[in-house]
This record gives sequence, C-alpha cells and structure tokens, in this order.
Amino acid sequence: MNRLALPLLAAATLFAGLAQADEKTTVYKSKGASGETVYSQLEVSGSQRHQIGINEPDEAAAKEGAPAKTPAQIACERAQANLAVLNSPQKVTFDRDGDGEPDVMTDEERAANKEAAQRQVTAYCEPVADGG
Repeated sequence: MNRLALPLLAAATLFAGLAQADEKTTVYKSKGASGETVYSQLEVSGSQRHQIGINEPDEAAAKEGAPAKTPAQIACERAQANLAVLNSPQKVTFDRDGDGEPDVMTDEERAANKEAAQRQVTAYCEPVADGG
C-alpha cells in the first residue's frame, strides 16, 4: 500500500467514526515522516491535542421541523457520498502535502479510499430490507 494512502485511510476512518460520537473525542494532530498531516487517537511526541464533538442537530432538518438525523444517518450519507465520488470517473483531488495545492489521487490511493468508504457504508448504513 502506498505510504501516503495509509494516513489518508486512517484519517477518513477516524473522522467517519467520530460522526457517531455522542461526546467530545480527543484526537492528536502531528506531522508524519514525510511531512504529511496525521490524525490519531494516540498521543505521539510533538502532537497537538484537539477536542472534537458532533452534537449539533441537523440544521436543515431543525429549520423545516423535520426530525433531526442521527449521527449514524449522517455518517451513512457521507460514506455513500464518498463512495459515489470514488466510484465515478472524475478525478479526485486532495492536498497531499499540505502546501494548499490540490493533488490528483493515484489509482492506489483511490482503491484504498474506496475500500475504506465501502467499509464505512457497511458499518453505518442499515441494510435494506428485502421486502417487496
């Protein structure tokens, strides 16, 4: 696996998992050996501590009077949207090295992120009932 794909995969998995958090979660931001930004739930030397929490109700639903979406529903929608982009023929760009310039995702990075997105869809989306 491409060594840059692993931090991307870890960050995507970490942030999708945080969508289910009911309380604040501590994450640590640091720089990897190649200068890439790394997020982890484990503290490493030189890392910065951040508190992350997603307890706010869905603003659009709150304005319309509809019931707010659960964190799992939000995570499911985001995972499905990510998977749709990764399955599309369009180029996917992201800031690989933190220089503020978008870089095109390689085939290896795309494959690793597709696998992560599929695991997130499986984890967060309820199976569709097979009733007719």
